[in-house]
Amino acid sequence: MVGSVTNGYAANPYLTTTAAPTTPTTATAGDASSAAAKTSGSSVTVTLSPQAQAALAAQTDNRTTDQVVASARTALDKLLAGAKATSALKDGKATIDVSGLDRRSLYAIASNKGGKFPIEEQVVASLQLKANRDAALSAPASAMRVTGDYAGLYKAALANLEAAGPEEKAAGQWAKDKAALTEGLKQAQAKPGVAPSGIDDDPAAAYLKDVGGVVANPRTRDIGKVASDVRSVLDKQYAAATRDGMATGPDGGQIDFSKFDDRSLAAVALNKGDQFSGHEVAQAAAEVKARNRDSVSSAYKNTQGSDASAFGKSLITHYAAMSDEERQAAGWTPALYDKMVQLQNLSDKLASLFNSDGSVNTGGTSLLDYLS
Repeated sequence: MVGSVTNGYAANPYLTTTAAPTTPTTATAGDASSAAAKTSGSSVTVTLSPQAQAALAAQTDNRTTDQVVASARTALDKLLAGAKATSALKDGKATIDVSGLDRRSLYAIASNKGGKFPIEEQVVASLQLKANRDAALSAPASAMRVTGDYAGLYKAALANLEAAGPEEKAAGQWAKDKAALTEGLKQAQAKPGVAPSGIDDDPAAAYLKDVGGVVANPRTRDIGKVASDVRSVLDKQYAAATRDGMATGPDGGQIDFSKFDDRSLAAVALNKGDQFSGHEVAQAAAEVKARNRDSVSSAYKNTQGSDASAFGKSLITHYAAMSDEERQAAGWTPALYDKMVQLQNLSDKLASLFNSDGSVNTGGTSLLDYLS
């Protein structure tokens, strides 16, 4: 079944087909929004979503890796100049908008191809890749919540994965993601309506956990309104627990915070609007601490076997993706961010002193130059 998802766009959930009202339409080279296909006795116009357009562009991109890197470097320099910025990040927040860059360029920056991109640019590109992935999965995830169609979500995730360029596909993580999503699709088709389980590092499950939650638009709403939503949900939890004969409430008992997103959880831990009891604040703070520990542990595990700087980059990316409230609740201060960047830059510089076989790079800058 995976082949039907990955080998062509006919099974892609991003496609819609409409019968052509007149004569067959042929897409031109400059038409990125639609393609026409002839069938015996009829004509069908296939309209590509932005995600499918990106996938098609990746498949027809014949640039070499060096050309991609050079193009990305030029684009970033223009963006930085336009923003009058010397770095892509300032205090953990992006100074430039890289949403207009294609996927291969973003991956080249995020993975520091050719050693041309500092850590701040790598982080901004990584976050944009994640944002693009999230956008591609948003519609099928919404449909899944209504219909229970997990198979549609996994098909969309696989289609998005297959839209990667050759550099991304050559990375070990791509193969791991494909194996996990393939297994997820298999389970979803075998048991419709049941969430796939027992899959290590399942990207679709991680996405649902990241964007899920029980309050409305927690990422974009005012934090005070988010806190009020959480208050309402918690009260409903307590009422349901009382009906079921469970002793729990705002001042005692275990509170189920597992389905709350990180920003909603931070609203409780920080007691936004003074709407939460001391017990609720303590429970939320404990959940924040546990998630933070798990996130760092997962980042460490997932970067083992990678280059020495991968773990530091993962932590900086995590910081940059957090809202102000999440950072405050987790204790991730600007001073901690500055220290991480300093250590990461030093790590990258020290790594450049050596060749891949461990020998000293005699053509590079000396250690004394870095430390003096």
